Amino acid sequence: MVILAEISRAISSVLLILSAAFYLRHLEKTKKQRKLLAFEFTMYIIIQVAYGLFAISLLISVFY
Repeated sequence: MVILAEISRAISSVLLILSAAFYLRHLEKTKKQRKLLAFEFTMYIIIQVAYGLFAISLLISVFY
């Protein structure tokens, strides 16, 4: 049962990362066409910070 929970958590993490990547791409295209709304700009910044933190945590887990 624990293995099933870990597998579902890993799958959900991958799906969350992929959906954030697609939304970030959408926001970048929108940013080129017009100025982003306050909510869109906030999401743009939050996703970039989240990717940075994810990369740092991944590097720490690999090298530590």
